Amino acid sequence: MKADEISNITAESGVIASLVHHPEFIFYSEDLLPNHFTDKQNACMYLAISALAHQGIETVDAYNIISALESSESTKRYAEALPIDELQEFLENSADIARHTVEDYKLIVGNVLDAAMRRDVMKRLRECEDLCLREGQENLEQKIYSIVDEVMMEYSSTTDVPQYREVVKSMWEKIKARRVNGMGGIPFKFPSLNEYVTIEPTELVLFAADAKVGKSMMLLNCAVDLLRQDKKVLYIDSELSTEVFTCRILSHLSGVEFKRVKNGNYTPEEEARIDQCVAWLETRDFTHIYMPMFDAQSIYTTVKKVYHTQGVDVLIVDYFKDKSDGDAYATYQELGRLADMVKNNICGDMNIAGLAAAQATSTGKIAGSAKIGRNVSTVIMVLDKTPEEIEADGPECGNKKLFVKMNRNGMQMAEGEYIDLLFDGNRISYTEAKQHIPQTPY
Repeated sequence: MKADEISNITAESGVIASLVHHPEFIFYSEDLLPNHFTDKQNACMYLAISALAHQGIETVDAYNIISALESSESTKRYAEALPIDELQEFLENSADIARHTVEDYKLIVGNVLDAAMRRDVMKRLRECEDLCLREGQENLEQKIYSIVDEVMMEYSSTTDVPQYREVVKSMWEKIKARRVNGMGGIPFKFPSLNEYVTIEPTELVLFAADAKVGKSMMLLNCAVDLLRQDKKVLYIDSELSTEVFTCRILSHLSGVEFKRVKNGNYTPEEEARIDQCVAWLETRDFTHIYMPMFDAQSIYTTVKKVYHTQGVDVLIVDYFKDKSDGDAYATYQELGRLADMVKNNICGDMNIAGLAAAQATSTGKIAGSAKIGRNVSTVIMVLDKTPEEIEADGPECGNKKLFVKMNRNGMQMAEGEYIDLLFDGNRISYTEAKQHIPQTPY
């Protein structure tokens, strides 16, 4: 058998058919390249659908495929390999062979890559054979090792592991470049909190609070502060439609009570302030997506799409919650896996920062799954102050307290420590209050 005869056309066609119906699956096969296909038409369609998905275009039809290829001089010639009648026929029959889950899609992608690896290994081994047949060939062992290593590394699931001396200088330069006003990351709007943690790429900070304490409002406040720092923010919201979220963010920005923003009971001067806030938001790189039922797959593909088409500095997920409260997550285990996926596969692999929220009890236990806390970088508790605490601290010290419960990237608070916040639910506002003076026992 010749190397070029090794192929899996069925798997190749299955990959393309799956992408016709689920173009977002392309983000799960970024190691698969057009040259891994043996069928030229499959390779051209894969190239086109990849371009469409990275542009955020969800409709895969003959017109869009041809347009994607013809839009660039470097790919224009590939459109000629796709006769329109054959392309249309394939698209019409694609549903019969398409896979509709990520797991099934990954399986056939693996089959295509397996055939491609076998072809390339066989070709390179033939090169080794030719070298062995040449008398007087110098450095034969070194050349054979080089040939075999090259092809195996191309298909290896692991990447090169450099020695630390090769990366320490670039890491230090990256650390220095990340500093903002003397801090090693993007600052929160609360100066006292920045002494403990900042918003950093690859890290996931979780706000935990009891029901109706203000988790979503905290994340909205953080989002607006990030927008003021010219950061690109993606907000995935399982709680609020974009319409309701808009009323909240305009209330927060304008200072007009949420109810009056929603009902239209505002003065002409307040309306002018709201209009100014709308105009400002139109200048920001911000995406709000209402996704009432989400899982690891839907979050991953959504972030990938926005990341490629618009760019993302910070991802906000509102919020991780237990299925028993009516949400999409199936089990105790899945909550932990979801947090781990957001932390590592999204924030880590994409080098973006993450903020999220989860429900917790007043004792600090995260509802549904303690595994959420184990898989994030920092857990920050947001709690109502008791009437006794408000009286002891003074009303100027606010009505909420913030406690850094777990922190892998800095200090943790001792029992009884907290940061004072002032919360105005009518205006969707969190601000740092005057900090109380801890009581010293005698």
